[in-house]
Amino acid sequence: MSIRLQGQLLLIGAIGAILWLLLMFLIPGPDGLSGPGSIPTNVVAVLSGLLLLVGLPALYRVQAKQIGILGLVGVVLLWVGIILVLLFLSTVQILDVAVPGSIPHPGGHGPPPLALIPAILGRVLLVIGGVIVGITTIRAHIFAAAIGWVILIACILVLLTFPVNDTGVPGLILVNSVAALLFAGLAWAGATLSFRGNATQVSESSVQRN
Repeated sequence: MSIRLQGQLLLIGAIGAILWLLLMFLIPGPDGLSGPGSIPTNVVAVLSGLLLLVGLPALYRVQAKQIGILGLVGVVLLWVGIILVLLFLSTVQILDVAVPGSIPHPGGHGPPPLALIPAILGRVLLVIGGVIVGITTIRAHIFAAAIGWVILIACILVLLTFPVNDTGVPGLILVNSVAALLFAGLAWAGATLSFRGNATQVSESSVQRN
């Protein structure tokens, strides 16, 4: 698969992920914002996650020589985090809403362990992977350094907003806004690859800017 096509899928997937974060408020689930998301919202998450999984490796391919094994580790951690949050967690929520009782809720209240564990682990992997990808991207000088900074800052903010995740609507707005910033950084990288097409063009453009 060409880097240009992967960049396009990365761009579309990241935009879809931002849409997913917005739909949480526009189309809430049957229990409101405190419960599982609606089926349409989670379907958007799953589709976006699939696109991101295909497009994300382009972040490594285009700067593999510059970011090395450390950069590969960062991309893989992002990849696994997306699987847990956008695919696994969203699938659990779809089943929870579409087939009541299919997902066990020990105690009867609060999110089920099958959703809570991937949500926490996925966010941790996204933070660690994003920090690595952000730093290595800044140092590689293949993409605009601002792309790396956006990803890096977004991941640090995701970590800092962990405590406000369960503080009601204001906390959810803050958490989703920070997550949207991370996906915006990925969308920017995808757009760069989509319009310039290959590693040589991206690298030459970076040299001209510098």
